[in-house]
Amino acid sequence: MIKAVLLDLDNTLLGNDPDPFTRRYLALLDDFVQQRLGTPSILQALWAGTQAIFADADPLRTNSEKFYSAFMSLVPLERADFARAMQEFYAELYPTLEPLTQRRPGARRLVEWLLDAGYTVVIATNPLFPYVAVQHRLAWAGIPIGEVALGLVTTLDNMHFAKPNPAYYEEIGARLGLETGEAIMVGDDWEHDILPARAAGMNAFWVCSESQGCAPDAVCRVDGCGSLADFACRVIEEDWLEALTPLPLEPSQIAPRLLANVAALDGLLRETPEHGWTARPVEGEWTALEVLCHLIETERQAYRPRLQRVLAEDNPALPALAEPPMSGCDEAPRAALERFAAERRVTLDLLDTLSEGDWDRPAQHHRLGPTTLLGLADLIAQHDRLHLRQMRETLARCS
Repeated sequence: MIKAVLLDLDNTLLGNDPDPFTRRYLALLDDFVQQRLGTPSILQALWAGTQAIFADADPLRTNSEKFYSAFMSLVPLERADFARAMQEFYAELYPTLEPLTQRRPGARRLVEWLLDAGYTVVIATNPLFPYVAVQHRLAWAGIPIGEVALGLVTTLDNMHFAKPNPAYYEEIGARLGLETGEAIMVGDDWEHDILPARAAGMNAFWVCSESQGCAPDAVCRVDGCGSLADFACRVIEEDWLEALTPLPLEPSQIAPRLLANVAALDGLLRETPEHGWTARPVEGEWTALEVLCHLIETERQAYRPRLQRVLAEDNPALPALAEPPMSGCDEAPRAALERFAAERRVTLDLLDTLSEGDWDRPAQHHRLGPTTLLGLADLIAQHDRLHLRQMRETLARCS
């Protein structure tokens, strides 16, 4: 069942030809920084910072941290000076790019209809720009952030991966507390929007050029295609989202899913005060930190050993896990998260050694009955997201 709709921004909700817009944006930015701060061209540094985002899959570093680590090493500037200059640039010069864009009729109505119908709406724009830049472009699209109750807007500052990495889509699901199959991606870019979303296990609607239409060989590889108006007609007039069926579970979905869950935990830790992680909402309930420590111990003592057993034995019987005691976790939340990330890396390294046939190795699960190693690996991801929801609820109650 679809619960969230992910909408790309540029050339989906907002007409924006990327070539002239990007050329003008970079020229404005480069000239502004040279004039304002007296530096040589920063274009090479911008490219290096952007490439660092694509190359670094660390779930404990945001895209902003990855970008600036590479960027600042190549420019003779202090970070604080550059940050002040960027505030001026986005306030004064970035708005002059609006004439290069075109408002899409019906975009605002579509978003409002989806929200009224109970769907979570995500602005799933490639998170290579800071929040202020995305805020401007949403206003140009007629969807100002302050006027529309969006569930998430992905930006340079709050995400850990970028398109076309499937982990980007998995992180969105994890942050929203949803399974990936409960969301649909709507976008115009086949390589960045559609293929990686499908690889993550999402349904997808391809927004094609109204003049060129959809490529015939691609139509059969998506749930739907057409203009943004076509999508709006289907969901509003035909109740199309209710008819979608989830994609089958594939081995390629597992690693991005497990990695993205760690990134979502990092995002949760950054967004909530540290003292909330040790607050107990009700006597007898776990704190958010204790839930995190439970994830660490379950990964190390239960879930990974199960995978290893299935690899070593022929169709083993997997009994129920012992009920975990109340954790006595007393370390700092950041240290606990780093321990969890380290345990998860060991699990991912194990999965990386599997052959195609290993994913089909059978086992008898005490609750699921006959299953496979693939099913058990996905169970780890489901367990993560169950407790991510629990941590969010606990932190909200203790705020």
